Amino acid sequence: MTMTNILFSHQQLLHEKFLQTDLGKLYLGIPFEELAATICAPASAKSGLGRKPWFDVKGGIALMILKHYLGISDELLIERINTDWSMQLFCGILLKPHERIKDTNLPSWWRTYIGMHLDINAMQQRLAIYWKPFMNDTAISMQDATCYESRISFPTDVKLLWNCCKELYLFIQQERKAFKLRKSRMNYPKQKQYVTSYQKTKKKTRRQEKKLRKKLLNFLLKLLQHITELGEKYQLTFSNKQRNRYATIVRIYEQQHEKLYGNVKEIKNRIVSLSKPYIRPIIRGKETKAVEFGAKVNMLQIDGINFIEHLSYDAFNEGIRLQSGIHLHRRLFGKCTHISADQIYATNANRSYCKQQGVVTNFIPKGKQKIHHIEQAAVLRKTLNVARGTILEGSFGNEKNHYFLQKIPARTQQTETCWIFFGVMTSNAVKMAKRITSSVQQARAA
Repeated sequence: MTMTNILFSHQQLLHEKFLQTDLGKLYLGIPFEELAATICAPASAKSGLGRKPWFDVKGGIALMILKHYLGISDELLIERINTDWSMQLFCGILLKPHERIKDTNLPSWWRTYIGMHLDINAMQQRLAIYWKPFMNDTAISMQDATCYESRISFPTDVKLLWNCCKELYLFIQQERKAFKLRKSRMNYPKQKQYVTSYQKTKKKTRRQEKKLRKKLLNFLLKLLQHITELGEKYQLTFSNKQRNRYATIVRIYEQQHEKLYGNVKEIKNRIVSLSKPYIRPIIRGKETKAVEFGAKVNMLQIDGINFIEHLSYDAFNEGIRLQSGIHLHRRLFGKCTHISADQIYATNANRSYCKQQGVVTNFIPKGKQKIHHIEQAAVLRKTLNVARGTILEGSFGNEKNHYFLQKIPARTQQTETCWIFFGVMTSNAVKMAKRITSSVQQARAA
């Protein structure tokens, strides 16, 4: 028996043992080939130049799933892959005894790359096709909206203005040093003292806050004017990141000036974070959290499996998304006979549409009803309400508590969207892996 045959038989035996582990069962519940087909390969893989990459697109997707399945940092994830052969097989590689992945930035790189090419609808279509044989009651769906919060400090106007001032001041000092100029006399320590003393104050009055906001606005205006003068005199060159950040600061100044001196009640597209300018306040009306900051998602659930119907960082009324959810249901699974949703979805337009399409809802009917229909409708309505209130809303808590969606630490809009999608998808895959395993065992027993 040749050495090649020995290695092949060893790998085959290892793969069979891998499929018996929890990770192996999860691997069988995910159509990696179909998902990888929706994302083009990196340019380095196409050209063949440079060092051979550790992972292909399937391996990159597997990294994202492992991240949410284990709930660990990128650095620890690479360390675990280096020492765990089952994780290596899950990612489509098998390291030699002397090999070791040293680049701890790989998960972040793949998250950025997949986020740039992510097509949620295409991936969900392939997942639905793969999972459909193991799902029951695919004609019944539920809808509700939730917010996946972003990891940012709670925003205040003073904090936002001070962060802008601080960043511009450091940039000015750096550029003046590059042009061999003395430090600018912008009285930065005095402004810092104002902010520090305000932050240490236990009882902050509106008068104190307004007074400090005026000071910071004036200071920010001086900094912006100073950068303009430097640019005209020395022709400053900005990188794309610096140019975007500068445009964000200018927009923040305009919004804060309008809020302080204007007569507007509400600022549209208000920026609440300098590092994440795409984040908007989402008013939820909850007792514990009146406002949340992150992505709002309208979720469609079919047989306990969640599908993203609409994801937006701007606030939207989920009541207008019911018909779109029914369209998504039909694209993924065909027939839709029953739907359960919150009362915010029970608009006249949605009621008329569901009646025309023959879709039974859990909405409380308007007007007088026939007596013999009242009891049957009430029982069905109660069943749908209980399912939505326990299964669907319970799945939101499960995803946030166990699949790294409590506070999303991603730094860009694309990576944050990728983070949310793979967190939801991993939660679904764990459920489907159990069903697929049970189905295979029953088939063997028969």
